[in-house]
Amino acid sequence: YVMLQIIRNVTWRDGLFSLKSFAAAMLALFIAFRLNLSQPSWSITTVYVVSQPLAGMVLAKSLYRVLGTVIGALMSLVFVALFSNSPELFCLALAIWIGICTSVSIYLRDAPQAYGGVLAGYSAAIIGLPAALAPNLAFDFAVARCLEITLGIACGTLLHHVVFPRRAGDALRKALHATLPNMAHWAEDALRGQQAEAKGLADRQRIIASVVSLDSLRVFGALDTPAIRAIDDVIRLFEGKLLSLLAMLVSAYDRLALLHRHQPETALELQPLAERTAAHIAGSADEATPQQTGSEAALLAEIEARLPPPEMLRSNPDSFLPRAFLLRLRDVLALWHEAVWLRTHITAGIHPPQTAAAPSLRPYRDIVFAILVGAISLLTILATSALWIFTAWPNGPTAITYAGIICAIMGARDDPAAAAVGFLKMSVVGALVGGIYLLVVLPPLSTYAALVIALAPFYLACGLLLSIGVPAVMPVIFVAGGLTGISNTMTYDFNVFLNDYLSYVVGIGIGGLALRLLRPLGTEWVVRRLTRGMLRDLARAAGLAVPETRTTFESRMFDRINALLMRLDPMVAAHRSMMQGGFASLRVGLNILALRRDRSELPPVATAAVDRALAALAEHFGRGGRNRLTSPLPLLEVARDSVLTLDITTVFTRTAESLYGIETTLRQHPAFFGLEVPAQPTPSAEPAIA
Repeated sequence: YVMLQIIRNVTWRDGLFSLKSFAAAMLALFIAFRLNLSQPSWSITTVYVVSQPLAGMVLAKSLYRVLGTVIGALMSLVFVALFSNSPELFCLALAIWIGICTSVSIYLRDAPQAYGGVLAGYSAAIIGLPAALAPNLAFDFAVARCLEITLGIACGTLLHHVVFPRRAGDALRKALHATLPNMAHWAEDALRGQQAEAKGLADRQRIIASVVSLDSLRVFGALDTPAIRAIDDVIRLFEGKLLSLLAMLVSAYDRLALLHRHQPETALELQPLAERTAAHIAGSADEATPQQTGSEAALLAEIEARLPPPEMLRSNPDSFLPRAFLLRLRDVLALWHEAVWLRTHITAGIHPPQTAAAPSLRPYRDIVFAILVGAISLLTILATSALWIFTAWPNGPTAITYAGIICAIMGARDDPAAAAVGFLKMSVVGALVGGIYLLVVLPPLSTYAALVIALAPFYLACGLLLSIGVPAVMPVIFVAGGLTGISNTMTYDFNVFLNDYLSYVVGIGIGGLALRLLRPLGTEWVVRRLTRGMLRDLARAAGLAVPETRTTFESRMFDRINALLMRLDPMVAAHRSMMQGGFASLRVGLNILALRRDRSELPPVATAAVDRALAALAEHFGRGGRNRLTSPLPLLEVARDSVLTLDITTVFTRTAESLYGIETTLRQHPAFFGLEVPAQPTPSAEPAIA
């Protein structure tokens, strides 16, 4: 049944991808034979490692694989020169290096540069361990491995870029064009009140994931499409506008839901306005040239007419919530118009006149997690090296290499030990395939053409599986290619084959066992790390001497929210509460940034009160919300009272809204923010966003 489903999902593009990958692998193999390299099979495996559906992805992976391989080769030569006479010190130096490279890779996460960190680590093991056994040939060995790997990279990159390439730039244009209609569809359902909370959270997750993924496509598109590279700053500006628009849509949706819950009469009055706004957004999602139409001008005029005046904030606190909703609706219209305008220029491939500087989009980083996984890699290499040294096992270097590979590529998973077990299971399939080829298929062959025909069924099938997104096929390619060991001087020996596979099993097994023992915590632990990271971001926003830009904060926060939503189920009440808390942290952070922006324009007394409230927030969030004895709520109330005594000004209004927004959002989600307050807020104290 599974095979039938896979076959049904195969398209002609998948077949083309598989053919290109196989042709590149055979070209690399032919050149390796002509150069008489010692292990041409590395070239084949490398082609499949770097092969990706989009040409820009292939190029990015190739560049950093070459860089990582060269750095790893150089470090291996340094270690051999310094410690070739002392296996213990050599293994210690290698373990430290692999640990550092693994930490760098985990810290950089999915950035293309992260791949260079992985390669720099285990390339040092692949090259350095055999070279340490023959120091006089270390340089030749390092050059040979680099040539084999670089040859595979070059052939893979060439074929995927020249033969009917699928460019990341084209995929980016398609994604950019689809983002606004998708967002409009969600906004239409949300503002019309046609979504249950669980479905709304699921829809938000899909929209956030699509917006966050645009930046990766932009990086790859700049590599394979010159037109994308020429307007890179405009695309980054568009991405920043999308993040702000998404934040405003989420806030408007939440404010409308709270109005229906606590002020139903006001909500019924404003619902038609929300629906007309949703209809306008949906109707203009595909506009080629945005213009402020009569409907948009009428909507803005009605919003202004319905806005409660600032004076009411003093006399009637219930006016904060409808005012916040209407302001967010106005912001949504303005941001939507700007986003459509920017998309028009991106489609035309031109720079818009008089635009702001492109924002800095920053994903979140977790240095503690990176150091933890790096330390696990270090200890794993040391344990496997001790086994090699004490037993004098000839295949020990291979076990060390695979133990390092498992820690490097599995360490960032939510359940790395389970992933390692999956790798081990698929290695059995690879061993069966490799054994059949090595002991049955290859011995009678005597020509290169016959070899290509013999290899075609296996590698073409692997290419199809890679193209339709079956990552479990990579262990099969790794193990089958390594055990077959295609070269000019083949050895068809079952004992050698069995010993080689046992070294793979031992290395993979030790890596998986180390991950099970040293990192037993799974998805729940990762979720806690993400939520604490959100609170640390809030503490940083409240405590920084120089506030960071709104787009920088939004991009990092949405990246965390996206990672959080991917691990939670909106149909589970506890998960749904945590997802809502993640969005609440975004609102709190934006309000904090607004306070930091406006505090300098307040009178000294009010400025001091706001500063004390910000300091309390920084301290509370800096503790991860775990100190329930020092709540920032009293100081927020003092700051609010101080601001409410000021004259009516624009700064007064923004500051009052920000303080109410922070205070009441914290009250709305006490468990998430670590506060001992009633779970249900009063109707006069609902969240707002500045």
